[in-house]
Amino acid sequence: MYWLSYLVIAIIIGGLYAAQKTPFSFTQIVLIQILLIFMAVNIPGLGDPRITNTVILDLAGRPIYVYHFSRFYTFLTMMYIHADFMHLIGNGLVLFFIGTALEDRIGKKKIILIYFTTGLIGTLSHYMVNWGGITLSLGASGAVFGIMGALFILYPKDKIPMFLGPIFMPAVRVDLSVAVFIAMQTGIAIIAPQGVAHAAHFGAFAAGMLIGRSVQRLDLDETRTVSDYSSLEVLVVDDETRRMYEKIEEADQEEVKEAWAEHLIANSDCPKCGRSLEKYKCECGFRLK
Repeated sequence: MYWLSYLVIAIIIGGLYAAQKTPFSFTQIVLIQILLIFMAVNIPGLGDPRITNTVILDLAGRPIYVYHFSRFYTFLTMMYIHADFMHLIGNGLVLFFIGTALEDRIGKKKIILIYFTTGLIGTLSHYMVNWGGITLSLGASGAVFGIMGALFILYPKDKIPMFLGPIFMPAVRVDLSVAVFIAMQTGIAIIAPQGVAHAAHFGAFAAGMLIGRSVQRLDLDETRTVSDYSSLEVLVVDDETRRMYEKIEEADQEEVKEAWAEHLIANSDCPKCGRSLEKYKCECGFRLK
């Protein structure tokens, strides 16, 4: 493996560590990672394109790898590398809008689970359709479609900034935007079936919907943690927590209030002892109403 490929892997591992140990959102970290990796892979290639090609060959996936039970690390590394600048921008912009929206509502741990699980399922879907193939597979689009599927199931009526096709709209209903986006992808798959991993997109989207439904059924999103939202004001200690509390007050829909309440609690310490809150209570005996 080329030495630059190890640098890319180090950036991936470093980002995963940062996601666990820092207050930065997972979506922010992934966006920074894919940008850093794109520069690390492509800037040296300006002088010698063989460098970029070597790294992509090292880290991109191929269906034949599963057939031969080899290079399983590419299931992870392929999600962080992109073929060109437009590929990067396309995935990055959609991830920024839908990833931020979903993470704000369900928290970092759950979006990490959805991101990597649906990304894996999307890749496997593509590999099954192209069993034994040697075409390179790379990019975060599978995981992006997985997040889109989960957001579609969990918060279909929410209005968030999104791209509705090629048009940016500051406030559009999730179900409408996703429905149009999927319809466009279906049309593209029919008109131009080659060159794009359509099976990965649709497989990851379906997986995202299933996981979103499981979140609802198993109550993994831990909604309705408090009965009186005004009791959360005790957690307001800085500008960031004030912003979250104001989001609760401004929200019209109960499910949005609950999502922001969960986000505020997850990012707050016990006002009595300073330890992390567990749902709506603390080991010291403090409990939100």
